[in-house]
Amino acid sequence: MYRRMGCLLLLVCLALPCAGAAEPVGEQLDRVFEEYSTLGASVAVFQNGRVTYTYTCGQIRPDGPEVTADTAFQAGSISKMVACIGLLQLMDDKGVSLDDELGDVLGYEVRNPYYPEVPVTLRQLMTHTASLRDASDYDDALEGEGLPLETLLVERARAVFSRSEPGHERVYSNFGGGLIGPLIEALSGIALDDYMARNVFEPLGVTAAYQASRLAGKAPLADIYFMPEARLAKRPGDDAPALRDYCFTAGKLTISAQDLCKILIALCDGGVCGDARILKESQVAEMTARQDHIGSVFCDSGNGLFLNVITDAEVPGRTLLGHGGKAYGMLCAAYFDPTDRTGVVMLTNGCDNRSDRNGIGVLGREILTLCYQEIIDPLHQVEDPFEVR
Repeated sequence: MYRRMGCLLLLVCLALPCAGAAEPVGEQLDRVFEEYSTLGASVAVFQNGRVTYTYTCGQIRPDGPEVTADTAFQAGSISKMVACIGLLQLMDDKGVSLDDELGDVLGYEVRNPYYPEVPVTLRQLMTHTASLRDASDYDDALEGEGLPLETLLVERARAVFSRSEPGHERVYSNFGGGLIGPLIEALSGIALDDYMARNVFEPLGVTAAYQASRLAGKAPLADIYFMPEARLAKRPGDDAPALRDYCFTAGKLTISAQDLCKILIALCDGGVCGDARILKESQVAEMTARQDHIGSVFCDSGNGLFLNVITDAEVPGRTLLGHGGKAYGMLCAAYFDPTDRTGVVMLTNGCDNRSDRNGIGVLGREILTLCYQEIIDPLHQVEDPFEVR
């Protein structure tokens, strides 16, 4: 009798959740994304050069297909960090240095008209210290009504340059980030997407493009919505190829979370992911180093080359490198810690995307913190990437 009662009690206890049992990570992510009215999201975590965790929720569009690990999202300003890889490749190949003048690559003189004797350099461009600003001309270009780049930088220079002396103040500029595309095309002689596909994406086994229409049939594309009203903001696949050449690298990269992880792994591991090397170790070191009072930068930029640094003020116990993305109704984040070879990517297509410090959104900060505290920190052991196993 007692034995039977003991067995019955054991079965009852097994059927009940344990008091104080940890909430599964997936359920925690569900709760956070729901709190921020997220339409669809994809998260990927990597450790020691490998993707170790993926998560998806929601839909590509309201009442549409569900988000999967292969769904490609427009990544916003993360586009700048990724395009910087291609630009650094070409600069190394063509013998162009960071402190060379922007105009020497574009083929015409580029100067801030308020400081006509001061060179505007590539390092300044890549640290947002070139004194470029986002004027109405850039907004017009995003609507398909833009002027040619040379016209903006020469004839309308007073509209696109601020009164800050180049190299002396960091002011974030999407227009400046958009110049990576024309620079890649000037140095390579081919279209931006063709160059990035051959030299960055294909070697890593990544499906991505700056003109999302090129991904038709290759990956499901997430539309972008303003939330919580579920109002359509943008269909990335409808981006017109007629946009000006300086409209793409600031924010048009379309990619899945898993594939973006491969790019972060390469930046985390000295330019290598798997069997592919996309940058020299010295180039990664330059890109990830704080550009404070270096070369033609005469101020504390606080960040790397088209790459941001966030401290434990945002993610407790961590100094992370990477970039965030925010456009229309979406919010994205892609950050890594090279000290222990870890990183997290979060892509969304619509949410409460309020901003926080240093360009990282509140939702992004919560997801990064959750993934580090619940997935990475408890069991992670750093491995030497050069150790033979």
